[in-house]
Amino acid sequence: MSFKIAVIGEQETVAGMSLAGVTYPYIHSTAEESLSKLEEFLNNSDIGLIIVTHSVADGIGPEFKKIMRQKGPLPVILRIPDKTGHTPKYDELSEMIKRTVGAEIIVKKGGG
Repeated sequence: MSFKIAVIGEQETVAGMSLAGVTYPYIHSTAEESLSKLEEFLNNSDIGLIIVTHSVADGIGPEFKKIMRQKGPLPVILRIPDKTGHTPKYDELSEMIKRTVGAEIIVKKGGG
């Protein structure tokens, strides 16, 4: 099965993602509407990846964190920096891998 990609973010990010081929774009307006759209995307079996900008996820607040804890393996929700470059204080991708694999993967740099 071929999964589709959805994006929720500010106009510039969504426009760029749409040009790159994202099937389900949504421009953020209010936290409530973006939360509703996120839940709609989560219930759409065609979607395998939902991209959400950090500012939108932060605007949704504790509800976003609750969704992240309770959702299944698909669709994957990935937060990305917005046009301001806002990024989280920790590496969410590493956390996602740790939850999925059940262990932390540590990569050592250097000679051996």
